[in-house]
Amino acid sequence: TRRTEIGIMRLVGATRWYTQLPFLVEAMIAALIGVVIAIVGLIVVRAVFLEKALDQFYQSNLIARVDYADVLYFSAPWMLFLGLAMSGITAYVTLRLYIRR
Repeated sequence: TRRTEIGIMRLVGATRWYTQLPFLVEAMIAALIGVVIAIVGLIVVRAVFLEKALDQFYQSNLIARVDYADVLYFSAPWMLFLGLAMSGITAYVTLRLYIRR
């Protein structure tokens, strides 16, 4: 369906960016939703499983404690950046293939 939609847009004289932008935005919004679900999943796993599983290692000072701030301030921005970048690049490359055909 994308191929036909892009073909119709190109027939009426739409520019290349005008035909690609809705699909790029769609992919990046899907990635944003996926990243938010992943961050919530990390917080839930940390609260439910990680604290109990690593408690003995925390008490013996073998590993550093994984805090909510580590998840929110370190992991979340990297996941957001990488998720949006990967989805944007993938959508751009696949759309370029659709447009060339």
